[in-house]
Amino acid sequence: MNVRTHFKTKAIAVLGAVVGVAALMAWGAPPAASDAEKPGSPGGEGLVIDDFSPSDSQGLAGGKWEIVRDRTNRAPTGKAEIGEQDGRTVLHVTGTVSPNPGGAIQARRTLFARRRPLDAHAYAGVQLTAKGNGETYAIHLRTRDTRYPGQYYQAEFTTDGQWQQIKLPFQSFTPVSVPRQLNPADLVSIAVVAAGKAFNADLYIDEIGLYREQNMYRQLTPEEERVIIYKGTERPFSGQYDKHFEKGVYTCRRCGAELFESESKFDAHCGWPSFDEQIPGRVKWQPDADGRRTEVLCNNCGAHLGHVFLGEQLTEKNTRYCVNSISMDFIPAEQRQAKAESKTEPKTERALFASGCFWGTEYYFQRAPGVISTTVGFTGGRVENPTYKQVSTGRTGHAETTEIIYDPSKTSYERLAKLFFETHDFTQLNRQGPDIGPQYRSAIFYLNDEQKQIAERLVQQLREKGYNVKTEITQAGQFWPAEEYHQDYYNKTQGTPYCHVYRKIF
Repeated sequence: MNVRTHFKTKAIAVLGAVVGVAALMAWGAPPAASDAEKPGSPGGEGLVIDDFSPSDSQGLAGGKWEIVRDRTNRAPTGKAEIGEQDGRTVLHVTGTVSPNPGGAIQARRTLFARRRPLDAHAYAGVQLTAKGNGETYAIHLRTRDTRYPGQYYQAEFTTDGQWQQIKLPFQSFTPVSVPRQLNPADLVSIAVVAAGKAFNADLYIDEIGLYREQNMYRQLTPEEERVIIYKGTERPFSGQYDKHFEKGVYTCRRCGAELFESESKFDAHCGWPSFDEQIPGRVKWQPDADGRRTEVLCNNCGAHLGHVFLGEQLTEKNTRYCVNSISMDFIPAEQRQAKAESKTEPKTERALFASGCFWGTEYYFQRAPGVISTTVGFTGGRVENPTYKQVSTGRTGHAETTEIIYDPSKTSYERLAKLFFETHDFTQLNRQGPDIGPQYRSAIFYLNDEQKQIAERLVQQLREKGYNVKTEITQAGQFWPAEEYHQDYYNKTQGTPYCHVYRKIF
């Protein structure tokens, strides 16, 4: 039985009222330059969120640290007070933590500037100077994707009784009950949290902010910042690439990521460079703040590129990426080829996971750090080069599967396998949510003994936690890519999975 078509466009029901959602939709002008950003702040050229000085002259304006009430709206536990310690002006977080619901201590402050979330794409992560009592604490970040109290992104740090400078890269923040990886462009609050077990919290924070890595992104001119950071638009017919049709590749001006092949460029007579196809996975779509258009951004660094329009019938692909010239650079084909030949190809590894509808499986792996590319398709069956129609009968033996190509220097097979288990219900047999049949089974198709051992170890851990695991662990056979319209489905349709959701297990 295949009931997917009944759920493709099904709206996600609102689960409850959310206090303050309206504030997230109020957009103002971009925040003005602040003294908070300067050499000497976190990371050398970082952004000070708060140094707790009385004048707040060295931090983001408008933020007040407050102890957050728990979900039952009982009186807050713990305290967060500004005081002096070791000759420093600090935030002092104290209280008794219990592992029971409502037993956490959480001191939070907003990161809104002029009613707009903080865009932290130019930074590498959170940095703080702290002194604790030997316990483990956490930083929670919230974005526009965290609409409910139990949703946040978490990274932990351990104290040792001395002053420490702690760096928490954005990639280390784990989503908790959020169906997306952290987007640093949309930070709405930051919190210092003591939770997880019974202990007495006693933590001093001297300064907290964001840090940059050296040479993380290219330096931008004021006009480039206006477009790339603050989502402006260059004047039509003024850009250097409007009438440019040399062979090569167009790259992100901010981070250098390749975005569009020259073969996809065409003259739309609109005044801006136009492309009918992106290099797969390089350009992100999201609703524009104006509520009408679809914005496109560099998927690597979040740089604003322009907008995408569908249905204009200008090319066979019926898609027009309308991009600001100032958001891009161009590498001629000869130069690109020479560069490719001069460097060794980075080592990559491959993994195959099946967890129900492959649209949802791909959705989460595309957003995982270290993943280079994803392809949806079929494996584990008896028919060569099957079509989706054949597999959907449930009689070919195949499972809807996602092939992941990843960089082992940036992630690991074990980390990907944990994400696999944490984004679907592995206790269901031959189904996932409303999709029923063996083609929707939970399966790991291992490519070598190391992958097999990792998968078996994780299954054992889950069983020890009390889960009735139905995931099959099978040696991989031939992988057959699915039809093109299945590839990158949710990025194309701007949808979200209907039978996959992230929840932390390991």
